[in-house]
Amino acid sequence: MTELCYLDHHTATRPHSFAIERMVSFFREHWGAMHAPHKGGQDVHAQYKPALDILLDHLGARDEDHFYFCHSGAEAINAVFNSHYFDSVRESGKNHVLTTNIEEAAILSSLKRLEKLGCKEKILSVNPQGQVTKEMLEDQLGPRTSLFSLSWANGLTGVIHPIADLAEACREQGVRIHVDVSTVIGKLFFRFSDLPIDYVTFEGQLIHSPQGTAGLVVKSDVHFSPLITGDHTIFAPGVAALSVAFQENERYFDHLNLETARLRDKLESGICAEISDAVVFFQHVERLPNCCAIGFPGVIGEALLYLLNRKGVYATLGGGQCQTLAHVLIATGIDPVLAQCALSFSLSYETTEAEIDHAINAVVECAQQLQRASVHLFEERT
Repeated sequence: MTELCYLDHHTATRPHSFAIERMVSFFREHWGAMHAPHKGGQDVHAQYKPALDILLDHLGARDEDHFYFCHSGAEAINAVFNSHYFDSVRESGKNHVLTTNIEEAAILSSLKRLEKLGCKEKILSVNPQGQVTKEMLEDQLGPRTSLFSLSWANGLTGVIHPIADLAEACREQGVRIHVDVSTVIGKLFFRFSDLPIDYVTFEGQLIHSPQGTAGLVVKSDVHFSPLITGDHTIFAPGVAALSVAFQENERYFDHLNLETARLRDKLESGICAEISDAVVFFQHVERLPNCCAIGFPGVIGEALLYLLNRKGVYATLGGGQCQTLAHVLIATGIDPVLAQCALSFSLSYETTEAEIDHAINAVVECAQQLQRASVHLFEERT
């Protein structure tokens, strides 16, 4: 049987068993409607409120901040853009919305939708380190800019933006800022209340919560109109599952920032030791401790990914909810040919040393096989 090594945790993570059990308990025991005026509703509320408090506490939100459960990170992001348009743009006329050229699909597609309503997108290019600096942002903020939206860290390269500086620049100019924190939960310490951020979104599927769980937190002084108007049932099972996932991420925080980071470094050094021309991108930039992007000159990324899949090693080229890895790399000035030869690897607190050893051997074997095939094909053609 093929040994499995899952290194694609910025696409999806295995739901923690405790989160699943907590969610299922609502379907079996606490299945009433929370607004019901009897014990059935009271029992649900008694389970829901502590879970919500745990979730908000782990995000560092205040009691007066507002939490909205969503069924995906994309839904949460769409809710931010929708509310911003109806509650801000239409009232103020400030219709310029800014994001970066490496953002995820949900942000870009939400921005495209606003364009149909009269908004204007402004795309900010990242620097060669894959980041946006405060100075770069300030140069792009204008009198009609009303919102800046971005992910705290890129899920394919692991590069971290200086969010505190960016949020401060937005605050000084009276611009709202939305930050998706899906990739940094459990890896970076932050408190929502300490940062001048207006909206925070996150995808539960990326933090070991079951699929179909996500959230949005809005600062108390920001007017917010939900996507769904009128009364609707709060999905207590999803909130409970998220609260457990947040607790587990906090429990493994040191492990991920020390042991998982060591395994990430071992993966990089192990590959580079056997493939001398392999390139680890953004190695000297502040990155997440669990993520790396590596280029393999002379090897097409799709071919390498295919061979690794057959050996039970799962990496990614991006796409789907993310930009493609090649697009992200090219946007930072990396040679387009080399960008097509890269893969992204993302670990979790579940990743073991044995899995990394297996991954190193598989990557080296497959990459060298493809390099030999490329040389042989070139020699035949010449």
